[in-house]
Amino acid sequence: MSVHIESPLGFTADFPEHTQVLDDSTAGPNSEQYGLLGGVLVTVIKDDTSVQDAPQATGWAHLMAGFYLEDRGGALLAEGALNLPGKDAYAVVVGYDDDGGPAKVAATVGVWESGRFIGVVVIWPYLNPEAEPRLDMLREIVGSISVG
Repeated sequence: MSVHIESPLGFTADFPEHTQVLDDSTAGPNSEQYGLLGGVLVTVIKDDTSVQDAPQATGWAHLMAGFYLEDRGGALLAEGALNLPGKDAYAVVVGYDDDGGPAKVAATVGVWESGRFIGVVVIWPYLNPEAEPRLDMLREIVGSISVG
């Protein structure tokens, strides 16, 4: 069973059961946030005025990752195409300390699908060096979001 989302931002998503739709996005206008099991936060951002093609979507992922790399003093864990069918999705994955709290991982993903852009930021608790980065989980989350 999954939670089906029909967003006014122009995307659909099928997230896992027990997904929480967060009422107020802390990411600002044109964004929506969802809480998944295991402390995973998914933010979907409509930013199609500044991104017009797949290379710009990749640039968006790098630009957004800069916050976690520079402002949070994070370390690059991985980057590259997610190789999802029907869409160009490029991720930059960063590990960082959350203001003295437990370590986290942030993945910023630029998605270009059907001639449209959507940005996805996924944050999850850091497990250990053997488990991170959890790219299969990231692919599953981003693959469940469609821009149409």
